[in-house]
Amino acid sequence: MNRLWEPRERYYSRSSKHKLWPLREKRWSWSRFRKMLRQTLASLLIFMLIWGVFCFEAPAMVPVQKKIKDWFTQDYDPEPVIKFFSSVGLWGNTLDRAAFEVVSTTVVTEPLTVPVSGQIGKPFGWLVQPDRSRVFHDGITIIAKEGTPIKAALGGTVSRIGNEEELGRIIVICSEGGIITRYAYCKEILVNLNDEVQEGQVIARVGKTGTATYPQL
Repeated sequence: MNRLWEPRERYYSRSSKHKLWPLREKRWSWSRFRKMLRQTLASLLIFMLIWGVFCFEAPAMVPVQKKIKDWFTQDYDPEPVIKFFSSVGLWGNTLDRAAFEVVSTTVVTEPLTVPVSGQIGKPFGWLVQPDRSRVFHDGITIIAKEGTPIKAALGGTVSRIGNEEELGRIIVICSEGGIITRYAYCKEILVNLNDEVQEGQVIARVGKTGTATYPQL
């Protein structure tokens, strides 16, 4: 008499799988939890670093703040972001340096020549917008009559002449000690690239180019 077939192998196979499944599920859940925890901590760390950068009102923080704003408004490629963090020590390096390390700056001890006489439109520093948001203005805007001569605040070399969408016709002068002065919204530029200019020399005329709605420097 033939022996009846019994699903012994299938039974034990299912039974074995049933016994191992809770252990696998537990391991998978713990691994997923650790991964989510690491991601949460990394996100919190990045947020605290960015928040800390924007809490500082020092001029040295302006380039870093501008770079971060560009990432969130223009640049969607993460590679340059990672490279930038690596260069300043925010990514894969000690966090002590970060954006809070002391930056040596050149102090101007002698008074500057006023480039143009007029009314202050926007001062240097943090400005409160109509919607109560804060924007850092990294210069001084002077309202003056269109065509008024603009004088060089410091002598130096004309390192850049351009026509930008926001700042209009612009001149950048690099002076001794790495001091850079910028003259924007010009109607007319009276110097050439690489020219050596003297302090008080007329280099341009007041205009309302770029996004300026009235004549200003």
